[in-house]
Amino acid sequence: MFKAAYITPLLKKPGLDVDVVENYRPVSNLSSLSKLLERTVCNQMESHLVDAGLFPRHQSAYRKGHSTETALVKVCADLIQQMDSGHHVLLALLDLSAAFDTVDHGILTERLSRSFVICDGILDWLCDYLAGRRFTVRFGCTESSPRDMQYGVPQGSVRGPLLFV
Repeated sequence: MFKAAYITPLLKKPGLDVDVVENYRPVSNLSSLSKLLERTVCNQMESHLVDAGLFPRHQSAYRKGHSTETALVKVCADLIQQMDSGHHVLLALLDLSAAFDTVDHGILTERLSRSFVICDGILDWLCDYLAGRRFTVRFGCTESSPRDMQYGVPQGSVRGPLLFV
């Protein structure tokens, strides 16, 4: 019950071609009880990361009071400052559109332990949270057979964005 998700593909934007698979994003529907439990743990983890100053300094996504706009303002301000100082500027961009789906659980738990000082019971709980997850895709009246989720953080979960950070 806590580890099962129904994934519904939804169009990213109205008006996109419904026949093009890339125009959809997966939305996981998780149980309400699972989300409630996640919210409690997520709030405690976030408090720990903020109190210990462990959030990346310029992390904008998935934080209160921050957004893609704050990230863009920071990048633009840095570029303008460097150009005004007479420096050459090079900007490299990465497409992280499928990043949630590619998170390796082993690397994630190692990073949580080493970089974010999350250990013992909470780390064990997070490892258990990621292990043995299953999903079923529902599209219209069609449903796939259940599949194991070996990589990624659950989209639609409360904790997914925090784990991605």
